[in-house]
Amino acid sequence: MCYADTATNDDGTATAFCYCGWNDEPTTPDAADAAAEAHQRDADAAEAEFTATH
Repeated sequence: MCYADTATNDDGTATAFCYCGWNDEPTTPDAADAAAEAHQRDADAAEAEFTATH
């Protein structure tokens, strides 16, 4: 399971990141939140699919 989070940069941009190594540099904090949420949702779906087939 991934645990993505965000950080707002000094210049007002934001970074979305995860302990798994994934990161994204959206231009706004809202976009970073959306990217982090999508990353977690996609990772959870992939893990559930793997568990169901193995």
